[in-house]
Amino acid sequence: MQFHGAGSSAYFQWETSQVCSGAFGWQYIRTQMWRSSWSGPRGYTPWHQTPTKTSSYIDYGWSADCDDGGGTYTYYPVMVGVASFGSSPTTRSDNDLRKNCGTYRP
Repeated sequence: MQFHGAGSSAYFQWETSQVCSGAFGWQYIRTQMWRSSWSGPRGYTPWHQTPTKTSSYIDYGWSADCDDGGGTYTYYPVMVGVASFGSSPTTRSDNDLRKNCGTYRP
């Protein structure tokens, strides 16, 4: 994950990928930016999803605006891989950033 810009033009950027093997049918990736809070982690953005694919490999780039100000939190992306025969657990990135982005305002 990377952080770009400053002020109202600041944003997070990250990439997720998934490889399926064997009989999996179709697959897609769901991702969301999370942030720390006093009551535990919470979603900073809505969940976003790739198109459904029948290929065995998905690699997808994402971004989310930083709503500048309103509090400093630790931000990190999470991902869930889904296939027609199941899904993976929610996986947290081990790359997190402490930024003053406040709470998400769509």
